[in-house]
Amino acid sequence: MTVITHLAVGAAVGSFTDNAAGAAALGLVSHVPLDILPHYEFERMWVEVAAVAAVFVAMFAAGMAGTGVFWGAVGAVVPDLENLFWRIGLLPGERKIFPGHSLRLSRVLPHGRALGPRHALTQVAIVCASLAVVLLSLRHGAN
Repeated sequence: MTVITHLAVGAAVGSFTDNAAGAAALGLVSHVPLDILPHYEFERMWVEVAAVAAVFVAMFAAGMAGTGVFWGAVGAVVPDLENLFWRIGLLPGERKIFPGHSLRLSRVLPHGRALGPRHALTQVAIVCASLAVVLLSLRHGAN
């Protein structure tokens, strides 16, 4: 999945709690099923990094840094830091530890097969649904 999809789903699951650690844990756990599904991987890493950074800056500027929404999003994107470090040459592939990213653990939790760019629409739908959950949560006074 794209990191922005992980971020959106993490924010949505994090919106169900006001506990930062609990929200981060929910976000982290949400990463696994998304990676198991067959999906399109966005090829322009720096565009994705910039988009994710912009979302976090916007949430921070909006005063959301202490919310479950923010910490759920953080927990959901943390596993992809090892992919970033691997892609820029700072981490050898055999040192990856997150299920779905690690070749050692791929028999236990396999990474979903790669799909073409037209399948990005599925992720757009997931992001939109996640944003709807977050907006409803914020509207009703939760996180």
